Amino acid sequence: MNNKVRIIGIIVMAVAMIFIIRRFLSFDVNFSELFSAKTLPGLIVVTIAMMATIFLANLGWTKWLSFFSKQKVSSKEAYSVYTRANIAKYLPGNVAHFAMRQLYGMSLGITQKELLFSTILEVFCSALAALILSLTFANEVLLSFLYNSMQNSWFIPILVIIIVAIVICVVILWKKKKAILIEAFMYLKQKEFSFSLLIVIGLIACNLAIYGITLLVLIGPGAIVSEYALLIVSAGIVSWFIGFITPGVPGGIGVREAVMLLMLSPIIPEDIVLYIAVIQRLTFVFADVFSWVIGKAVSKK
Repeated sequence: MNNKVRIIGIIVMAVAMIFIIRRFLSFDVNFSELFSAKTLPGLIVVTIAMMATIFLANLGWTKWLSFFSKQKVSSKEAYSVYTRANIAKYLPGNVAHFAMRQLYGMSLGITQKELLFSTILEVFCSALAALILSLTFANEVLLSFLYNSMQNSWFIPILVIIIVAIVICVVILWKKKKAILIEAFMYLKQKEFSFSLLIVIGLIACNLAIYGITLLVLIGPGAIVSEYALLIVSAGIVSWFIGFITPGVPGGIGVREAVMLLMLSPIIPEDIVLYIAVIQRLTFVFADVFSWVIGKAVSKK
């Protein structure tokens, strides 16, 4: 079984790395200008900041693992699993990294059921924290984006299909996995649940703030940053949230950049916004790859 898991993991990692490299090369970027002495310090700082967000996200996931398994889960061991699985998010479908957590997570001594509960709560907390911050700091932009989406002819049919699919899944799960669902609801009544929920949402809120603040770093000091700092930070939060909830988009690629352009182009020239969006996307990729390398090193140690 271990050999099969290892082989599957190697294949998935190889395919994911190919996707990452292809995405990297698909960006129309002047690499000589990108990696110049002027821009390199900012690129390094933002990449390190993005690696910090992965570390914080792992702490949140580890918190849920400990809660559901009723044992102290090592954040170091969980980090190795988290970063290795995280690379798979660049595969088509935008959910491959969750599947890989189920595969790799068995090495932590956690059951498939506990891993699934932990992942579901992490996704829920991510969406909730992003929605709260988006409505708080950029409610007009977010509501306008949702309103414009509703005007499209495909919106209502897609919404109906999603609702029907959710209802069908819930009915099927209730019939086949009634005991598991009841067990999951029982967790919500425990005192530790609310405490864990607040901690995880706080960690995710920190991550979202970092996404926005790194845009300020990439833009650099100036009058625009001083006057529109809150809007720029909000653009980082909202673009991440919409990319996160958009199904079938590996890593939210393209969606986040489009939303960022929509929000920032009124105050910053479009070519600069696109350039910043591409640089931030590259730092996402760098952070994922470097964190994966660290996770592999931690695993071997």
